[in-house]
Amino acid sequence: MVAVPATMRDVRGHPVPLRDASHETSADLILLVAISLWGLNYAVIKFGVEQINPLAFPVIRFGLGGLALAAVVRWREGTLRVARRDLPLLVATALLGITLNQLCFVFSLTQTSASDVALLGATGPIITALLATLVGLDRLGRRHWVSVAVGLLGVVLIVRGGANATGAGSSLLGDLLALGAAFFSSASALPIRPLMQRYSAWRILTFEMLVGSAMLLPLALPALLGQDFGRVTLEGWGSLAYAAVFTGVVTNLLYFTAIDRVGPSRAAVFGYLQSFLGVLFAVALLGERIVPLQIAGGLVVVGSVMLSRSRGRPVRR
Repeated sequence: MVAVPATMRDVRGHPVPLRDASHETSADLILLVAISLWGLNYAVIKFGVEQINPLAFPVIRFGLGGLALAAVVRWREGTLRVARRDLPLLVATALLGITLNQLCFVFSLTQTSASDVALLGATGPIITALLATLVGLDRLGRRHWVSVAVGLLGVVLIVRGGANATGAGSSLLGDLLALGAAFFSSASALPIRPLMQRYSAWRILTFEMLVGSAMLLPLALPALLGQDFGRVTLEGWGSLAYAAVFTGVVTNLLYFTAIDRVGPSRAAVFGYLQSFLGVLFAVALLGERIVPLQIAGGLVVVGSVMLSRSRGRPVRR
């Protein structure tokens, strides 16, 4: 048996740790579980907003989830404190990533299929790259501009296929709202960049959830007061609990734990599965009908994201 050294040495003689294969395998399994839970989220929330007002649902979801995550962060890091100078960026992140994103997301699920929402959500990386270019944070190369054009074609196919499957009027409105949700979620990544240099992702996410739900509360207050919670079934409460605990806390704990082990690039590969798992769960649990044109559009969108990441990265300024 040949002994394997704990470290290797680079050209300067500095130790370079070797990756543990079992460590990577466990991280891959964690990522697969997290992505599967996120994929199930589309069908679960669509079912939930049929019983709980779409405005009340995200306030309860992220309010409870934010409080639970705050307890986790307090235990892990010992504090939730942030500098006063960072409050504007935190508020901007919460406004974009929770308040506006959720307004579009929950109402998109009331207007179109969970399958369409899941497929259109795959446009997030492309939208993020475009926004970063517009504000001067990145500069896209030719390959990335081609991927943007290909991704746009995929969006057209998904919307067209959704119109054929569920009716042109409601599907078009729902698809536009789903794109709006992807846009605001992507835009929230921009103010996060400087914050990540000073705080953990856990602490940023905690403030994003709590502040975002607090800003949504004035709009949702009439819905909360008018909601007849006595008519919510056990399945409806289960939907809310799943969205608050599993996709609000557990998935993020799993996802960031895996990223710490294998890095964001490898984690991004698993992100390609989320949309199609969302479609599979919507078909299996909600009985949704999906046409080949929608599947083709989803494949084109995912292919465009893979194309944009296949060689190099956007040039950072």
